[in-house]
Amino acid sequence: MRAVLITAGIGAIACAVLGGALTLAQSRADRFEVLDRAHQACVAAIGPNARADRRPEALCDPAIAGHWARSIQARACDEALAASPVNLHAARASCSAPVKRLQAEHGAAAADIADLTRQLAEERAGRRAAIDRASADAKTQAERKLRREAADARAPRDPAGRVICDADCLRDKRR
Repeated sequence: MRAVLITAGIGAIACAVLGGALTLAQSRADRFEVLDRAHQACVAAIGPNARADRRPEALCDPAIAGHWARSIQARACDEALAASPVNLHAARASCSAPVKRLQAEHGAAAADIADLTRQLAEERAGRRAAIDRASADAKTQAERKLRREAADARAPRDPAGRVICDADCLRDKRR
């Protein structure tokens, strides 16, 4: 009888342990099903066919929701910068600080280039005008020199060969 009681006790303990293991296994399976449903809801909220009523912040782990939000922001930034011309309002609203800084530096450099190009064009135009004025002055001086030489050639001379210039001769030399 004692052997039967020991065997029955061992059987009861085995049944209790087996029952506990099955309960634990079922509990873990239930927990994994809950996690799986939560994961599927998260994927549905951030996937390509996501609906507006599914908010990733509420359905996903905070780290996943944060990564998702940053990827959406990065995509909006890329689209703003890829637009032609660049959509500055959208870039300022969606891009990160380093991208905004680079965009500002690019804009400042473009403005500097435009300003320097304008200054160079003005300088070249001023130089062309100065060359034109100098050419006109040289031409005028050359014409005056030719007129003076012609007036000297027409002027009467004294016996020593020097030019004797009267009022008409002086007027011709001044023109």
